[in-house]
Amino acid sequence: MKYIIDMIDDIRENIQNSKEYTLVAMLLKENTSENFQNAGEKVISSLFIDHDTKQLQLGFTDENATTKELLELVDSLQMQAMMYELVVKISNEHPLMPVIGFGENHEDKQYIFFLTA
Repeated sequence: MKYIIDMIDDIRENIQNSKEYTLVAMLLKENTSENFQNAGEKVISSLFIDHDTKQLQLGFTDENATTKELLELVDSLQMQAMMYELVVKISNEHPLMPVIGFGENHEDKQYIFFLTA
């Protein structure tokens, strides 16, 4: 489980707060050798702060989201919101999936949120 503060630190260290990266959710599945394999990825296109559940929900509606919008959103939050959990909302029919890690693809300018199935 990762929090907004973890993400802010990672973005600062690994992509130097670049506002040009596309946000991507990558689903990882564990194989029989207990190694994780990419089971699919999708571009994140929506960001929603839910103050009631203390979550930053990343999703896939028809909006446009990059690290620019993500950084602007979290810069506007108060300090206590830095401990909100990062989750991915696939749809209303699926449970929220916690983010377990981060990564980046500098060549394709992608900032990646890892999830497990």
